[in-house]
Amino acid sequence: MARIMPREAYEEFKNVVGEEYVSIEPEVLETYTYQNGLAQGGFGVKWMNSPVGVIVPSTTEEVQSIVRICAKYKLKFKAQATAWMIIAFPFHRNVVILDMRRMNKLEINDLDHFVITETYATAGETQVEVMKHGLNCHLVGAGPNASNLASATSVQGTGGTSVRTSMNERNVLALEWVLPTGEILKLGSLNTPGAGWFCGDGPGPSLRGMMRGAIGGFGGNGVFTRVALKLYPWYGPPYKCKGEPPYFDSEEVPNSYIKYAVWPSHDAEAEALLRLGESEIIDYNNRWAAGAFTGAMTISNEEYREIKESGIYREKFSNGYWTFFMHAPSDRALEYRIKAFEKIVRETGGEIFPTDIFGKRSEEIAMQNAVRAIWIAKAAYMPTSANTGSLPMAYETIDQCFKHALQISLESKRDFVKQDKILNEGLDNCYACIDEDGHYIHIEHACLTETWEPESEPTGIAALGMQKSLEAGIGPFYMPFPGSVTDTVIYQLYAMKIMKLLDPDRVTDGFSSMNAFIGD
Repeated sequence: MARIMPREAYEEFKNVVGEEYVSIEPEVLETYTYQNGLAQGGFGVKWMNSPVGVIVPSTTEEVQSIVRICAKYKLKFKAQATAWMIIAFPFHRNVVILDMRRMNKLEINDLDHFVITETYATAGETQVEVMKHGLNCHLVGAGPNASNLASATSVQGTGGTSVRTSMNERNVLALEWVLPTGEILKLGSLNTPGAGWFCGDGPGPSLRGMMRGAIGGFGGNGVFTRVALKLYPWYGPPYKCKGEPPYFDSEEVPNSYIKYAVWPSHDAEAEALLRLGESEIIDYNNRWAAGAFTGAMTISNEEYREIKESGIYREKFSNGYWTFFMHAPSDRALEYRIKAFEKIVRETGGEIFPTDIFGKRSEEIAMQNAVRAIWIAKAAYMPTSANTGSLPMAYETIDQCFKHALQISLESKRDFVKQDKILNEGLDNCYACIDEDGHYIHIEHACLTETWEPESEPTGIAALGMQKSLEAGIGPFYMPFPGSVTDTVIYQLYAMKIMKLLDPDRVTDGFSSMNAFIGD
């Protein structure tokens, strides 16, 4: 398998994008090889490969030409937006990376409430622009630095605003997609001449499920260059903040209410969430625990250790806590929402705290998360070199997640903490958010590990959690894994058939809907 790009291919790539936007220099290629996060610090150094070239296209037609040249010279390709995960980096040794940073345009339709976004336009940039039109977009939990197109087409798209703005994969209206064969496929109403970008299904069958499966294409289905995403109302002037990072100083958001809330048990918490989802009053919801809160509230590893040892946050948030944000179109609407919220929390045994309970930092963390989603990544990675997860991590009903899946995660974490394989940051370090005003919730259980410690094991806990999940008949990892091995294999076989249909010559460097778990 080639480790260098054929000279003929390099010349053809230059003819497509220009010499300035293609590189085979070792110094450049090394920067597209490794990322210290999402468990790569633990095992990635053993298998990651440098690409044989990096190309920066600016149009869909250039992407199409690049894909065809790769097929001609038997090179694999992988497109990356903001490269938030290790999946954005090469799996094989003959990979050309398409860095999509030049494709960053936005087009806002404020009449029909949608935005057309290219690959590299970030969620934060999109939000800043659409708020000028009295609108808001969904921000995935990865934060405002992530690409909304990527979470809509290729990876998971949930986040704290999902309760009001849905998940990005469900916000897709129309799509421009370069298949691994080099064809350009247009989905939704875009496929009908003159119809535009306004409708998700358009005439005929929808192919959005084939596009991403349950949890995304992960680089295995081609290159998505433009997507139209549904927008939602924002009741007020654009959100602004002043000062310096990381905490800033938020301006007041009119007709808004934001509070922390805790419950004495997971059962009580689940009952409250069921009722809050049904009430349709929440605009942002996010669950953290003491460990994650400590990571967000500190600016150095030393400060993290000192505050963790003091136990100040665990005393208040020992069972995890929620941030709830409500933003209403009028004073009267906000008054109703506050009364309903406080009644539900009170009747389920919960307790409400002001967001400045620990000072200005905790207040800003709450507000900036509620509007910008900027603190989740910092909370996950602050004290260590890598973050992994204790399975099961799921999109499921609230009861399933809190009364069953979360308990399996806690049991797995206890085993690994006792063996000093993961950091004891507080066992219940669960992240969660309700989706779409209902009983459906996304849940994941973070584990923090210093991967360079001899006894650490950042990935074994995932296997342990998967084993315990399947023994209990619970799907261990998002939607593609049903609660039995047999059903899981059936799903993956179908996912592989779709991938082979879209990419018969296997020119993409990736996998579709987690089929890598049973090979490709």
